[in-house]
Amino acid sequence: MLFRHIKANKDISDREFDKVFPSNIRLLSDMHFTSVKVAKLASDYLGEKSNAVLDIGAGPGKFCMIGSAWTSAQYVGVEQRTILCDIANHVIERYDLDRVSMINENIVNVQFSEFKSFYFFNSFHENICREDPIDQTTLRSRQLYNCYVGYVRNELDTMPSGTRLVTYYGFLKEVPKSYKLVLDAEGGFLKFWERR
Repeated sequence: MLFRHIKANKDISDREFDKVFPSNIRLLSDMHFTSVKVAKLASDYLGEKSNAVLDIGAGPGKFCMIGSAWTSAQYVGVEQRTILCDIANHVIERYDLDRVSMINENIVNVQFSEFKSFYFFNSFHENICREDPIDQTTLRSRQLYNCYVGYVRNELDTMPSGTRLVTYYGFLKEVPKSYKLVLDAEGGFLKFWERR
């Protein structure tokens, strides 16, 4: 019912959506997971020209789930925390979401060439910030942060013209100069990019 309501453009609050997750994960949503409103805006842009969208640092897959209900694109989330992938896969199975999948992997082991659109919600910030972590499993390391950001930037730079990217918050170090800003929303925090 929840995902049919999203597809039908009925108002769904984040509090209502987040009930699909265990209570300890719900507590993280406001800070770490994409809101329903932002997910719809981002997936409108990303799913418009693409049938394969990659969510970099997908957490429990909230953006991917909403995007798959809202658009006709296929959404793949990559998340290195096994517990979050397991939670996402449980929700995907429970609600029979057929255009969402999760990869339990570190981003540096993912080839971007399989995708045409990308979503990035400040995924590596936990590597350099000690406040409000999802858990204690992420190593705090500027070197690791730079490695991840560099990998994403290099992979995005190899993508063909017309590739789309949406960033939400973040320092934008992951966005190559080969991408132009098309528009922004949500007070400038949500940015829509396209590869030149």
